[in-house]
Amino acid sequence: MTVHAVDHGAVNSESRGLDRWRSSHPGKRVTERYWLFYTLVWGAVVAVVMLSGAGDHWGDLELITMAVVLAAGALVGPIVLRPASERRAPIYRSAAFKLGASVTGFAFLLNYSQTPFFYDVLHMHYGFRTYVTIRNNPVALYILTIPYFATYCALCLLAYRWVKSTLRAAPLFVRYAGVALTPFGVAFLETALNANPFTRRLFCYDDMRLVLWFGTFAYGTAFCLALPVWLYVDERPHVDVHWFSVLVAVAAAMYVDSILLDLYRYHLAPHVTTVMEGAVGLRDYGGSCLVPPAP
Repeated sequence: MTVHAVDHGAVNSESRGLDRWRSSHPGKRVTERYWLFYTLVWGAVVAVVMLSGAGDHWGDLELITMAVVLAAGALVGPIVLRPASERRAPIYRSAAFKLGASVTGFAFLLNYSQTPFFYDVLHMHYGFRTYVTIRNNPVALYILTIPYFATYCALCLLAYRWVKSTLRAAPLFVRYAGVALTPFGVAFLETALNANPFTRRLFCYDDMRLVLWFGTFAYGTAFCLALPVWLYVDERPHVDVHWFSVLVAVAAAMYVDSILLDLYRYHLAPHVTTVMEGAVGLRDYGGSCLVPPAP
């Protein structure tokens, strides 16, 4: 009887250790788990389109259709799979809906505010055959960013909890540094994986070295501001944050990000690169890193 009690305690202790990086809120835990799994789906689809050459020939109809389908899969899936404890309440009170709303808000607002910065400062270029754009950025990419950010949301939250748990005995400044570096790690991962030699007909940066450090710094700032919002959403059981307050938090984070982007653009960027005001990085083949399409 004594041995059984000891083993049971050890198992519980191990289970608690594994759960330290998962949300204790059932709905949020289901959403994060689904988004990590769904990364394999949207990642595979985007990889096939980008690497097979299909994206070289697709126009607005095909690109927007793909983006809408992948975005719908990211947003609807967690709502359908929400736990029984959330099914008795309206959908808009579920963690999946609120996290999805935050991800959608960040996807559209960051595309709108950061695209000119990426064109002018980081010298980003798109080669998509698309004409439905907002600020010279394909609308399809606004929508496609939703599943991307769903993955980044889950990764940032899991990494935050893992760092917080791992460094719980470390000095306070070490814990803060570890938490702060998490969003920058996610930003670096996206930059390094997306801009590669195999996609130079559709997407590239003129100076990858600049993008990997300065771009990661500028882009990671947005994730630093997004992480508190994602943590704010139903992080603990019995916490029910109102969906409207989530949208207000997203707007506030983006307001701060726009101020910081201006600071980076006008006070930091001129010291490390040439800022091209009003650059249009869509199908600007002449003198850019983009490989012109085959005739």
